[in-house]
Amino acid sequence: MKVNRLIFYTALFTCLFSHTVAGAQSKLAISGRVTSGETGAPLTGANIIVAGTSLGTVSNADGRFILPMLPPGSYRITVSFIGFSQKTLTVDLQQTDVHLDIVLSQKALDGPMVTVVATQARERLSPVTFSSLEKQEIEARYTIQDIPEIVADLPSTTFYSEGGHGLGYNYLSIRGFGQRRISVLINGVPQNDPEDHNVYWVDFPDLIANVQSIQVQRGAGNAFYGPAAIGGSINIQTNYFSPNRQIKASFGRGTYNTEKASLSYNTGLLADRFVLYGRVSNLKTDGYRENAWIDFRSYFAGAAYYGQRSNLRLHFYGGPIEDGLAYLGVPKSYNDDDALRRSNFLGAREIENFNQPHYELLHEIKLSPKVTLNNNAFFIRGYGFFDYDGSWGTPAYFRLTPEYGFDVTGIPSDALIRAYVDNRQLGWLPQLRWQHGAGELVVGAELRRHRSLHWGRLQEGTGLPAAVVGDDARRYYEYRGGK
Repeated sequence: MKVNRLIFYTALFTCLFSHTVAGAQSKLAISGRVTSGETGAPLTGANIIVAGTSLGTVSNADGRFILPMLPPGSYRITVSFIGFSQKTLTVDLQQTDVHLDIVLSQKALDGPMVTVVATQARERLSPVTFSSLEKQEIEARYTIQDIPEIVADLPSTTFYSEGGHGLGYNYLSIRGFGQRRISVLINGVPQNDPEDHNVYWVDFPDLIANVQSIQVQRGAGNAFYGPAAIGGSINIQTNYFSPNRQIKASFGRGTYNTEKASLSYNTGLLADRFVLYGRVSNLKTDGYRENAWIDFRSYFAGAAYYGQRSNLRLHFYGGPIEDGLAYLGVPKSYNDDDALRRSNFLGAREIENFNQPHYELLHEIKLSPKVTLNNNAFFIRGYGFFDYDGSWGTPAYFRLTPEYGFDVTGIPSDALIRAYVDNRQLGWLPQLRWQHGAGELVVGAELRRHRSLHWGRLQEGTGLPAAVVGDDARRYYEYRGGK
């Protein structure tokens, strides 16, 4: 009886395994490259869609693409790019993968996408080690996590999360160098704080929902703008606007009362010249660690104009955030206990409230067939506060000694500090590209102006003088910064 059962289960397993392998092998790939018929240049951001399905992708910086795996059959593939005639192909997918070389012809609307970038590295051309994530791969990975967790699987890249859930305060390292030694750019705009060179990913809630590609360069690279970076650089490009009208809505729920709701709309091409896009979302969670909750609201609005020789894009993105702080770690001995490892030594009063809207203007004009001038103008404002424990301070630290008109002998255990910051950064990044017989010459400039206001006061504290506690209290420090 045991032998018969063994034979039966072995046969069943073999049958299932063979069916699984056969099923896996039955799907094939459609890949290819999209180029301009007039110049032969790759078309970055072309839309490739399998007609009659929701399957599709966009071409990368080299014009290359690969569609999701498909079972054998005949498919209609639609390829479109703003300013070019749409093309529909019939592909007979049977026994082998198919590679397509797709050439699109320009319509009267002549402009390509605005391509103000931070001199991204290119395969076989740039002397730098790098890895890239394109939109299709990003969408397959992304649910709610921030950018550090998305890129942490790339070589020599690691991250950690203060809250333990990949949201809020997360920090990257590349080749062992911390966040302050990594240059981060979004659409060519430097994101490192001008004062401390850090990047606070918490200020970009749900940005990945609008990311087209992420390139991570390891080591000293060729990032054109921003602070010098020894560890590496991260170049993020937001979505290319689609010539097709789209509306998307989604809602998801997970553990620790995590919820995400999102709504987006793309007008498609209007009057052969304009595209409008908008997205709003809300992300909430109680957090993995105690009091590590978040409430993030996110928005991304864009408009594009495509002319005969010049193109213009406007972006407005960011989102007000509220979260519970969790910047203190736990002892190593807590790791083996499912309850203790979620401990947070900070109290429920230690919170943050911040907002950092970004305004971008991206302009491209072709001065000649071989000379292109790109301009990127931007304004970033970050303002808000965080409340944290102040019981560690002394009367002298808070300027509560007789020389300041007070005679406080001790700081109460419930003292709470409110630290406020208001950063304003304005910049212009011009870039001239000349393609010539020996290669390409890129010349650019970086003009940025930064101003900041910092202050702190005691927000709470039992037994302290009324003049030094609360919303109208005097500030025990205040200074302005500039760069």
